[in-house]
Parts: sequence; structure tokens; C-alpha cells
Amino acid sequence: MIRTIVSIFITLGVILGASVCEICYVNQTFHHFHSILLSLYQKTESGTAAYEDGVAVQTYWREKKKTLHVCLPHTALQEVDYQLDEAVGCLYVKDYDSALPKVEVLLGLSESIPHSYSFNLQNIF
Repeated sequence: MIRTIVSIFITLGVILGASVCEICYVNQTFHHFHSILLSLYQKTESGTAAYEDGVAVQTYWREKKKTLHVCLPHTALQEVDYQLDEAVGCLYVKDYDSALPKVEVLLGLSESIPHSYSFNLQNIF
């Protein structure tokens, strides 16, 4: 009886610990991604963003996306892919006016996605 109760509490502790680690990783990754996007936004707004800047953001995102697929559903990450590809395409042709709204959408997504999957009362009910 005592072993069963202890094993239940140990399992619960492992699950909670893994959940906290997952939430921290997702928040940290998207916080860093947001700061990179903010830099790209500022460069795009001033008209100094180069295609290589967009490719650097894409490279970072693709590398992090491999591990984020474990924590988040594919549909949440797919919209980031789409908007980022569009923004990089606009930067390729130096169309800063079209790239700016795409980067703004990415900034919004980088804030909303981690909040949508975090452990809070709004997401439970």
C-alpha cells in the first residue's frame, strides 16, 4: 500500500517536473525568437534589412522547430513557417513595405504561441 502511494507521488513528480521543463524551454525559445524578430523588424523598418538577415532568422527557426515539434502541435508552428517564408521572400526582392507586416505577424505569433500552451487557468477551462 505504501509503495503504491509512494510510486504514485513519484510519477506525479516526474510528470510535473517534465511539464515545467517543457514550459520553460518553450518560453525561453520563443522569447529568444521574439528578440531576433524584433531586430529584423527594426532593420526592415529602417530599410537596411538584407536577405541574409531573413535567412539567418529562418535558419534559427528551423533548428529550433525540430525540438519544438515534440512540445507543440504542428499547426501552431506551421503559421510561423508560412509568415517567415513570406517575409524572407519580400526581403529577397527588397520589398520592405510588404515584409514589415509579415514580421509584425511573426512578432505577435512569438508572443501568443507560448501563452496558448502554457499552464494557466484560461487554457484548462
